[in-house]
Amino acid sequence: MPSYWDRFAQAYTQIGEADFWLRHRRRLTEGLSGRILEVCCGGGRLVVELLASGVDAYGIDLSPRMIRLARTKLTQAGLNPRRVAVADVTRLPFADRQFDTVISTGAIALFRFPTQRAALAEMARVAGVEVRLLESHEKRPGWYWGRLWAALFDGMRPIPAALLRDTGLDCSHQWDILGGAFSYLRCAKR
Repeated sequence: MPSYWDRFAQAYTQIGEADFWLRHRRRLTEGLSGRILEVCCGGGRLVVELLASGVDAYGIDLSPRMIRLARTKLTQAGLNPRRVAVADVTRLPFADRQFDTVISTGAIALFRFPTQRAALAEMARVAGVEVRLLESHEKRPGWYWGRLWAALFDGMRPIPAALLRDTGLDCSHQWDILGGAFSYLRCAKR
């Protein structure tokens, strides 16, 4: 039986192909340079695009299936397939400030709050400049359709603003997607 992460990966493979999602992914990468790490790399599409554009990119994912897809795409593009690997998001195998920017695309909102805290703290630790998030973000208390949609869509838990501050990130909210089901945040390191 496929693991939870492989089932989630199957769903996200289709979403990742949608023009809607591509637009938001491009926004995430505007103005990037230096070394980039993508957490939960969504089949490696973003890592492939960044490498093809000359950006020094790496990706980690929680799903062996997604890593296989990513490595296939990297190989097809003539790029190093070892640029993506399976890793534990709460214990990233990288040195402090090894990357200029860390990007997370919908991975952290799937975890319970203690795991969210550990993952965000690790992302902040390995980032030298900023963390960019395309995640379910807690804008306000109570229920609204974006939060309801996120909760129903595989149990996403909005990341509380206080949790971002606690892990050493100062975030400026940029825009909402799907009525607040996802938010794009650029978070500077404190």
